[in-house]
Amino acid sequence: MTNVEEKTPWNPSKKATARVKDALPAPTKCPHCGGQVGIKKNSVVYNGRTYGEWPWVYMCLNRGHCDSYVGMHPFTNIPLGTLANPEIRESRKKVKNIFYAYLDKADVSRGKGYQQLAAMMDIDKSECHFGWFDVDACDKAEKALNEMMAGKKPINPDSPFAGLKDLMK
Repeated sequence: MTNVEEKTPWNPSKKATARVKDALPAPTKCPHCGGQVGIKKNSVVYNGRTYGEWPWVYMCLNRGHCDSYVGMHPFTNIPLGTLANPEIRESRKKVKNIFYAYLDKADVSRGKGYQQLAAMMDIDKSECHFGWFDVDACDKAEKALNEMMAGKKPINPDSPFAGLKDLMK
């Protein structure tokens, strides 16, 4: 019988960790209040209920003052994004719903949708993650998605003319 140690954020899966692209470093200090960040079960966030097969979050330990946290990629200790306070979480949720509505309406893949959104926001595709966005980036994404939903053509980054946009600034 093989003695396989249980996977935890302190003993993550090497295979799962290798699959994560564009990984952010683990947070140690809260960007909102300066408090220390620790790893907790997500039941702390969800009033005693545990959700998901990987129920871990990075959380600001200044709980009486700050309500910032972020989940982890499954079976890793890699954050899904940056610590988010309630305002940022609501902004991310709202714009992500618009994004999925766009994917459905435009009948494009998730990857292609992210590529188009990144082009409309004038950011690199590797930086186009809702979990990385602050409120301003969410507002910019919402504006871009509304334009895309209205039929404004996103710039195809693979086009030989894509670089002209930068020359016209």
